[in-house]
Amino acid sequence: MRTFFLLLWGALSLFISTAALRELWLAPSVASGFALLLVVYYIVCFFQLIRAAYLPWGLLGAYRRSGYWLCLILLPLTLIPLYAAYQIWEQGGYVAVEASLHTEWLHLLLGWLQDALGYLGPLLVLGALGVGMALMLLRL
Repeated sequence: MRTFFLLLWGALSLFISTAALRELWLAPSVASGFALLLVVYYIVCFFQLIRAAYLPWGLLGAYRRSGYWLCLILLPLTLIPLYAAYQIWEQGGYVAVEASLHTEWLHLLLGWLQDALGYLGPLLVLGALGVGMALMLLRL
């Protein structure tokens, strides 16, 4: 199984890094350079996760490191609330969108915060959410 996961990791890493390098070559920009760095970050983290999962003590031993690498894989997802806060700042305020049943409470909260504190309210909540998730993942 370990060989299968390493072969799958190698094939996907080669494919995705080639696509990121091609994009950087065709349209050099800061965004495509950041995308390449993110691809390299994920390649290293997934390799280390596969390596840590197949150590003799595996997932449940006293010296397990799988959780550490899993948290590092999830760490860039904490940038999503910060990017949403940046979009609110760029628009000059929070604009309510069509909400689904799962996100309706969040849109109501952000709208209420904007009414109470101005456009700074949603920015503070989303910024605190992003930083809080990052600190929680780093603490695990």
